[in-house]
Amino acid sequence: MNIQRATPVNEFLAKLIFLMLPTAAIGFYLLNSLNVRYAILQNEAWLQSLYMAAGMGAAALIYSFRVRFLPTYIALLVVLFSTYKGMDAFSTSEFSFFASVRFLVFSILFSTGWLIGWGYIRLRYFAVLISVSLLTACIATIATAKVDTVEALLIAFIPTIAYVIYNIFTAEQIYNYKDKSKKFWWFLIRRLSIFGVLLGMLLWSVVFFMRKDIKETVAQYGGGGKKGGNNMMKQNKDGTFDLKDYSKLSNSLNRDKQLLFCAHIDNYFPGTKYPNPLYLTAFYFTKFDTTTETFERDATIPYNDLFEPDPSKIPLFGTKQDTMVIHNSLGNKARTIVDVEIYNCNLSPSTYLAPNVGFFVQPITVEKDFREKFRSAYRTKSYVSSLNSAYFVYNMDTPVMRQFQEARFKVLRTAGGYEKVDPKFMSYYTYMPSGDKFKSITALAHRVTDTAHTPVDKVIAIRNYFLSKNENGEHLYKYTDNPGEPDIPNASKLLYFLNENHKGYCAYYAGATLFMLRSIGIPSRIAVGFLTEDRSDKNKGWYWYYANQAHAWIQVYFPGFGWLDFDTTVGNSDSENRPTPQPDGTPPMQPPKAWLAAEGVVESTDTVKKTMQFTVKHYVFHDKEYKPEQPVSISLDMKVSSIFRDSMTIPFAKVQKGDEGTAVSYAEILKKIEPSDNENATSLINSLPMPTPIDEVYLKNKTQVAPKELQKKVAEVKKVSKRQLLWIGLGLLGAFLVVMLLLPEIVLRYFIYKYNHTKAENDKPYWAYRAATYYLHMIGISRGNRTPMQYAKQSVDPFYSTSFGAFMNVYLKKKYAKQELNERERLLVDEFLKPFLAAVNSKTAFSDKFFEFMNVVRMAGFFTMPPEEEKEV
Repeated sequence: MNIQRATPVNEFLAKLIFLMLPTAAIGFYLLNSLNVRYAILQNEAWLQSLYMAAGMGAAALIYSFRVRFLPTYIALLVVLFSTYKGMDAFSTSEFSFFASVRFLVFSILFSTGWLIGWGYIRLRYFAVLISVSLLTACIATIATAKVDTVEALLIAFIPTIAYVIYNIFTAEQIYNYKDKSKKFWWFLIRRLSIFGVLLGMLLWSVVFFMRKDIKETVAQYGGGGKKGGNNMMKQNKDGTFDLKDYSKLSNSLNRDKQLLFCAHIDNYFPGTKYPNPLYLTAFYFTKFDTTTETFERDATIPYNDLFEPDPSKIPLFGTKQDTMVIHNSLGNKARTIVDVEIYNCNLSPSTYLAPNVGFFVQPITVEKDFREKFRSAYRTKSYVSSLNSAYFVYNMDTPVMRQFQEARFKVLRTAGGYEKVDPKFMSYYTYMPSGDKFKSITALAHRVTDTAHTPVDKVIAIRNYFLSKNENGEHLYKYTDNPGEPDIPNASKLLYFLNENHKGYCAYYAGATLFMLRSIGIPSRIAVGFLTEDRSDKNKGWYWYYANQAHAWIQVYFPGFGWLDFDTTVGNSDSENRPTPQPDGTPPMQPPKAWLAAEGVVESTDTVKKTMQFTVKHYVFHDKEYKPEQPVSISLDMKVSSIFRDSMTIPFAKVQKGDEGTAVSYAEILKKIEPSDNENATSLINSLPMPTPIDEVYLKNKTQVAPKELQKKVAEVKKVSKRQLLWIGLGLLGAFLVVMLLLPEIVLRYFIYKYNHTKAENDKPYWAYRAATYYLHMIGISRGNRTPMQYAKQSVDPFYSTSFGAFMNVYLKKKYAKQELNERERLLVDEFLKPFLAAVNSKTAFSDKFFEFMNVVRMAGFFTMPPEEEKEV
């Protein structure tokens, strides 16, 4: 590898401006993504970018001279590491702990920037290495962000691609142009301008001609949450949303108004007609991985009581149940069976939701007048504790609710201890990681629950702690929509939440509560699903679920009573004051009783007689399932039948041989046929009247084709994407040009600032000299080959009537004689710059000053003047 030991001034400045500054900008992009994911970084991407930029600048300046890299870099690392370890060793409070963390972040970024600065100055092909590294990091960032629209992908990816191409091209131009005089700047700016235009045209062409391929790639590999969206909801290719096997939790960033489903929950407070809503559970987080310090799902949990069927894979009116989950719930006191009906609007048909503990599911049809709105439906049964309720924080505080809460607490105080519970169960659900960082959580939990004696009172104490107020009467903990990227927070985030900012959404309160409960020996787990809100005075027992109701809460185990729901999330004032997403609609009507639901394959159709030959593989008759040993062929009467494919009605003539589906009959003639207990499946189906009257047929799709509505939305997204991409590109280019044009004025203001804030006996003469000569240089009064004194007395004072020559005597005395200034000289320095600039400005045309101060090349020329020209006293 070719190593360059010394760097000309022009080349150094070019690398600083055209290579390191863009690298710092890309570094900000990556750091901003990390700040979104890790709340402990405290959303300080700008400051952290400055850390890295400072490291690059310092290293670039030092290694521009003949300084060895390895000894200096090792010394830097030793100093930073020693300082950090010293801070960490003397950390005695939460404040000092986070101060040491901040210094660690600084050390890592500064030393990384130092390495990058050295590489740009000394290594021939370093631009290629850093470009590939940053491109890889950006791809990883985009992948973990789960981008799922063309628009978002282009916005995230194109700046990185542009940077990689630009960085390699610019580095080669700087290296290959050997003449490092002032012509170098004109050459470089001209080349980069032409390159920028061509690169922009190239990227636009690629996006325009490959937009179809890009869309298909995003659709195939896109992730769950869209920008600003609800990350708990995983969006599928068909436009529906899913919770199943999706470990991200939402913070409801945009208060999504999209209706997902509605449900009828047949549960009321005992002795009243007052609805008692229940949380709908999808899955649990039970395991804490100490390696990654994150919560995980675990399929091997002891006494697994999670029922996870796929309703979309069960035939219409078919059933699936698992009574083992009831046994594994380890609770039989105050339990009852609750029936629930789920009608999916935009929720995936494969998602199963039920109150804890669900054990039965049966897909049902949607009444035809509601099929445009609801895609699928199913019934479910749950083994529910009568002590459970979704009335915690979000629902209205009523006398019935308060009475119920006090009654449940009173009952739970009678629950026994955990002495007789299976040790394996207790060990799993009370696991608390060891280490100093978790000791503060344990100490907090013991302090909060110190006066509580029963498990339920300890739970209440933790809930009350999150609802408590400080000495100023303000709530100690607050709900926020954006403490970091929406997900189950890791240990670092929870420590920051509990010890520092006290702001978070539901996943933060659930995770923190779980740690606090487990640290005091109470079995607990995080439940994920949907919050149920009772918003309607009509249609009692019906509930509507929008995307912003995706939720996480805590389940606590009580011996004999099993797992019970508790929610410690504090109220969201914005949520409470916002209007309902939209008025709850009219619930769907349940279709008539289906006496026959037969699953099979179409053999043939007769459009004249309106009959269809159908091979039955499996059927449900009078709510009882039958499966013949061999498929049975029967004739179906299709005269009054409605045929559906993908919720769309199709004519009988469109039915083809080989179509798979389910035939449903509500005919009264089938109602009169009572099957015997030991009826054979084949003989029963053959005993039905032929042709068998059929009311509805539901055909399966042979190929998965996106609905027209979804295709239309994708097309709209692509149109918006191109337009926004163009504006973003123009905006970035405009911002870059504005910064470059303002840079000469910024330099002048910096010199003046240093002059105004420095004492005369120190460096004030120097900064006055720099400001004055820079101003003259920018308006075209060049010093040329004259000495500073000649320049002042011959070129400046006679024309502008200034005292520049008298000031130069003081400046040169201070610079070379190293003598202290007397009172008269200090006064001259203090009063020199402002009148001088005013005098020069008064004799300079505004247009000349305006345009000359946008000349970046001339500004760069000021910093490349040969220093030997200033050595005459």
